[in-house]
Amino acid sequence: MKLYEFEGHKILAKAGIASPFFVTCANSEEVKEAKKRLKFPIVAKVQVLSGKRGKGGGVKIFKSEKKLVEFCNEMLGNDFEDEKVIYINLAQWVRIEEEYYASITYDTCSKQPFLLFSKKGGIDIEEVEKKDPEELIKYEINPLEGLKERNLKKIIGKDETLVDFLMRLWDAFWRYDCRLVEVNPIAKVQSGYVAIDAKVILDGNGLVRQKSLDVIPKGAAGAIPTKREIDARKIDEEDYRGSAGSTFIEFDGSPRGEAGDIAILASGGGASLMIMDSVVAAGGRCANYTEYSGNPPREKVEKLTKITLDKKGLNGCLVAGAVANFTDIFETLSGFVEGLKQVRPKPNYPIVIRRGGPRQKEAYKMLTKFAKKEGFDIHLFGPETPISVACKKMVELSDGYKNMRSHI
Repeated sequence: MKLYEFEGHKILAKAGIASPFFVTCANSEEVKEAKKRLKFPIVAKVQVLSGKRGKGGGVKIFKSEKKLVEFCNEMLGNDFEDEKVIYINLAQWVRIEEEYYASITYDTCSKQPFLLFSKKGGIDIEEVEKKDPEELIKYEINPLEGLKERNLKKIIGKDETLVDFLMRLWDAFWRYDCRLVEVNPIAKVQSGYVAIDAKVILDGNGLVRQKSLDVIPKGAAGAIPTKREIDARKIDEEDYRGSAGSTFIEFDGSPRGEAGDIAILASGGGASLMIMDSVVAAGGRCANYTEYSGNPPREKVEKLTKITLDKKGLNGCLVAGAVANFTDIFETLSGFVEGLKQVRPKPNYPIVIRRGGPRQKEAYKMLTKFAKKEGFDIHLFGPETPISVACKKMVELSDGYKNMRSHI
């Protein structure tokens, strides 16, 4: 999980790493209050999960109140590098004597964490790697021993204060289950060393034991997750059998993508991507992305169905996947039926189902009987029908449904 800069600073602070005083603002009123607690010059930074903020104009130094307020009003609520700006950090400007770079992450080849350090901080580390590779120091860390002060002094020198800073950086990385901690630059100021920036990525698998961390859940493109996304992800947290809803993205406008009207319940990661592409290629718009796989019980598919279809403005539902090897098609589609029964108001839009695998014929017989009895517009396609054809049929039926409604 990527964190906003201000969240990264909070984690570094837990390890005793100082940063310039800052206030995080979410609206113009908070900006007005924040500037009362700061002295000009003030550094304003948009809080987004993508990089290159400085080059894109997302980081600026202001010496006057008027231009600062104008910048914040312009940025808050608008897109920056395809990501909606929800927060802006206002930080106290500090006079920097020297700048360094440091990060700790994992080497996927050696399966060990490593420290990357350079005396050239404040610029893109990629540029340093290209132009002055000798300025980069890479030191692998034995996870059983951790980072040792004596080893640090050998590779970066005997600056006790800088060594202490890097030891605290390691403490933050290890204690809080991080995949990456990066400070660029580490600034030498009159009082010592401070973190001007903080880039932190947490290991999502470690969040279960990091309940004390005050971090904002992240959704698609860094957006705060919707209630529907949060509810879908809880399904797997409450039941380990199979997978259903652990990946759920709701397309409801920027930054998640254009809002759609065809609900998607896909099966299988690879097939689900093909399904999304096929719907778009046929001229349709997906309302969400989610998938279930690994033979989940009907209860999990039931919950995912209800969450997915409990949305206004839908004009179709597509349940599709490749031919399953061990997922019980009857079991999962029974869960779909149970979830469909609970959706209010009752869906009268077309539903296209394209599945194949164990007990598929039994499942389709059940669905045919259910649709006839309950009055649902369900269209069934077996594995002999290409996924792309089923997706095209879904779009055609959805368009017909919308056209019919427009004349009512």
